[in-house]
Amino acid sequence: MSLKKILRIKGTLAFRLTFWYSLLFSLSALVTFLTIYLLIRAIVYEQTDHSLLAEVKEFSIMQSAGGLSKLKEGMLWEVESEGAKNIFLRIFSDDGQELSATDMSAWRGLQPADRYVERLKLTGANHVFETLRLPDQAYPTRVVSGSIGNGLILQFGQSSQEDDVFLEIVRDVFIPSMAAVTFLAALIGWFMARNALAGVEQVTRTALQISKGNFEHRVTVKDHGAEIDLLATAFNHMLNRINVLFREMKEINNHIAHDLRSPITRMRAAAEMALTTVMSPNEGKAATAGMIEDCDRLLGMINTMLDIAEAEAGMAEPNWGAVNIGQVIHDACALFMPVAEDKDINMITETVDDCMLWADARMLQRLVGNLLDNALKYTPPGGTVSVLVQPFNEQVLVRVNDTGIGISEKDLPNIFDKFYRCDRSRGEHGSGLGLSLAKAIVAAHHGTIDVDSRPGEGSVFTVSLPCAIGLEGPYSGLISSQVSQSPTLVGIRSAAKK
Repeated sequence: MSLKKILRIKGTLAFRLTFWYSLLFSLSALVTFLTIYLLIRAIVYEQTDHSLLAEVKEFSIMQSAGGLSKLKEGMLWEVESEGAKNIFLRIFSDDGQELSATDMSAWRGLQPADRYVERLKLTGANHVFETLRLPDQAYPTRVVSGSIGNGLILQFGQSSQEDDVFLEIVRDVFIPSMAAVTFLAALIGWFMARNALAGVEQVTRTALQISKGNFEHRVTVKDHGAEIDLLATAFNHMLNRINVLFREMKEINNHIAHDLRSPITRMRAAAEMALTTVMSPNEGKAATAGMIEDCDRLLGMINTMLDIAEAEAGMAEPNWGAVNIGQVIHDACALFMPVAEDKDINMITETVDDCMLWADARMLQRLVGNLLDNALKYTPPGGTVSVLVQPFNEQVLVRVNDTGIGISEKDLPNIFDKFYRCDRSRGEHGSGLGLSLAKAIVAAHHGTIDVDSRPGEGSVFTVSLPCAIGLEGPYSGLISSQVSQSPTLVGIRSAAKK
């Protein structure tokens, strides 16, 4: 494996997870072993001390039965059995005189007898233990000094060679065991890390495919764990949403190109004609007026698109205030009254006196204006357009009803999309942005807009706005009281032009 590949693996998350897992596992194993080792050593040393005490008791019984001579025989027998290099025995009087001892040639460095007698007297105990390091012994020596009756003190010393050899074997087994455990922990950690990150790697591969233009590629959701599966599902939803946005952007670009090309072509043609043809003053004014009209149409479409984008993105800063929705309806109907009269359309308005909302007055004016313009545009002569304002359960409903050409069932789900125009409305002038802007304005006011329509019978657009919008306004009490009261309807009917 090359150095570059090793360095690349070293920087991966799987390697870091494996490293920390192995380290923590090894440290845990080390702490566990040390704890067990210390317990084993304590048990071994405790058993040795019990054995030494048992020897002291045995010699105490021996002294009671046969006196000092019996003790000496027992000492010789014990040394012959265990070996003079492995144990030693000494007998002191309570005044510190050594009365008898086994072969002490291998036990140089012991303190005088009176020191041990003095220590027993100071502690007040029947026996004392100590561990000594003697120059002729390769291993420590465990010594017990205890009273055996009749003013006699027995000192029994034993090499800890057997105990230490046993503990060395335990330690020697630990080193390769720890190496094997660490290696096994690394293998298990690497497997677990790779398995846990398999979903992330699949997401990464999918992202690389997407970056190469394969937008149809998706992450396969497998049983990698709830978190990874949730990530894969969210990533797939994001890709689906991106695909939808790309499709919408493509459609919008096509619509923009189509709607911009016609007026720009007309303006260019008029400009070329003005440059290449001698025009009369009236013809020049007409051409200029046409170009101005096309410019206004383009600016209107661009401004509307910007307004929709700001409202949808939440970047618009509404000028919140108390707005009388009834007055907004009256003003809008008065503005569109000449259009209705010219098309021989009856316009009916039913509103509630002083119905206040906490809203942006300019946005509400554009909302009502777009709905009225849409209704009048697609209502034939002799038809009716009515506007109804009605409080309902802490909401204010605004219904715009027309007896126009209606909307087909297949077109209803798309009428609020940007630049969408129904097949039956292609002959009417428009950019297809009015209803999109209306929906964006309603959303900015935390409301809803719905439509019910049948071809040949007309359409009903229903806007529902909360009575309290944004900040608390000075009319909050008045608004609440209006909802609980029966509305007083004020009707205004236009005289249809005959």
